[in-house]
Amino acid sequence: MPQGSTARARAEAGGVLYVLRYFPTLTETFVYREIDAVAVRVPVHAVAVGERADGALQDEPPEVVVSYPPRGLRAVGLAPALRHLATPEGRRAWRWLSRQQRPKDAARALWLADRARALGVTRLHAHFAGEAAEWALVTARLVGVPFGVTVHAADLFKPRPALGEVLRAADPVVAVAEHHRQAIAARYGVEATVVRCGVDPARFPVARPGDEGPLRLVSVARPVPKKGLDTLVAAVRAVPGVRLRLVADAPRWATDRVQIGALPPSEVPAALAAAHAFVLPCRVASDGDRDGVPVALLEAMAAGLPVITTKVAGIPEVVDEAVGWWVPPDDPEALAAVLREVAADPAERLRRGRAARERIGARGLTVEAQASGLLAAWGLA
Repeated sequence: MPQGSTARARAEAGGVLYVLRYFPTLTETFVYREIDAVAVRVPVHAVAVGERADGALQDEPPEVVVSYPPRGLRAVGLAPALRHLATPEGRRAWRWLSRQQRPKDAARALWLADRARALGVTRLHAHFAGEAAEWALVTARLVGVPFGVTVHAADLFKPRPALGEVLRAADPVVAVAEHHRQAIAARYGVEATVVRCGVDPARFPVARPGDEGPLRLVSVARPVPKKGLDTLVAAVRAVPGVRLRLVADAPRWATDRVQIGALPPSEVPAALAAAHAFVLPCRVASDGDRDGVPVALLEAMAAGLPVITTKVAGIPEVVDEAVGWWVPPDDPEALAAVLREVAADPAERLRRGRAARERIGARGLTVEAQASGLLAAWGLA
């Protein structure tokens, strides 16, 4: 990561403005690492629409300063931005965003336009094609600079009404998987650039998946349906002796063999290093939501763990049976059978774990490659 002084020196003026929906949050460390990697090469600024409670555990935020629009008693600070309503462009922006969001958030977008002008930024970028991308679209139109968006998962498969317009206006549209690129082209007629999320292998001590002893599993995920954590817990309960460290805020699943609890990002590498294998039995949820390529899965591979997962969305673009095992979604019996196989073969765990770690570098699944791909998509490489 960049030294703080270096990042600040490169972020004095101009450059790129990241528009974040929430800051801080526990689940978007991959965005923060991208910001730091980009900030080494071009000036970077950031603004957030709101905050989220899970950010209390986030101990690896980006080194750039993240600012917020005025709110509460300070909302009087929005008044200067309302002068945009005196212009046709400002009124169009207000009307459009007011149909997508609350009026007070539309007013904050006008504030963001002033912020972008004051910083002299040359483009905006949002992760997830939701409210933050809608802000970025309006700001870009008012300021006269391009904006881009990285599309991840729920933002594509559980879309907001304005998604089509956001994607058609963005330059570039970035997808985290080829699966997503194809879906965007088929549904919206928009060509996206694939820039995969990456990890920093140096952050992860190498696990020892070939060690003897009862099988120790780890999974890192939000407790949402698409992650398939209920399937995982059911399979673990069906295989005597197997233990699971589930890094998630899901206390309802805790047992004597299933340890539950969220961790700050700085403690995740140690949890991975203590395991024999990583498991994430993803599914397509009943509402259509699904993953891209879970970053937690890439982190496990960087730690030298074999992975047990499903052929959902973009996962098969990164995982195959050289680095892990496939299981069908929503099938705890099949997962339990694979767990028995994995438990009985420490040598195979070690072989696939080593291949997984090698794959991260060989396929450029690093945060540096992520930043390089994004800069190229912006035309700044």
